[in-house]
Amino acid sequence: MPVDYTVHPDLNIVLVLFHGLVRSEENIEAFLDYQQHPDFDGLQNVLMDLAHCRFPDNFFVEMRALAERLRPYYQTRDPRSRTSIYAPGDVAYGVSRLYRSRVNPDAPYPIGVFRTAEAALDFADLDPRSPEVRGLLRPASVQGRVAP
Repeated sequence: MPVDYTVHPDLNIVLVLFHGLVRSEENIEAFLDYQQHPDFDGLQNVLMDLAHCRFPDNFFVEMRALAERLRPYYQTRDPRSRTSIYAPGDVAYGVSRLYRSRVNPDAPYPIGVFRTAEAALDFADLDPRSPEVRGLLRPASVQGRVAP
């Protein structure tokens, strides 16, 4: 699946990795599945890694449906939680900023979009220098290698 997640209760984070071609439906499925996960906690921060993915041409059109279908998920999140999006590439960064502008009116929590791993980790209340969080995000230097 092009959207995978791992819950790290000890770090108060769910790490969501995007890879290959990511469609809106796969994005929706992953977050709704996470909402049903036994370790789901509305206070957990979400750290999304978009360094190694691409989006179909119609993804911008699908953005409204994505925001609408994920509304129940957004409402389960605590306003003190955060979503941090690591999007070092131009397209991923642009898509992420559009996502934030479409979702922010419905999301009770702040959403940050960052080009550097350090800034994304910091926004998610993780210390980028900590050995526990080092390696959570994939380096952008290989972002051109995207699976079909």
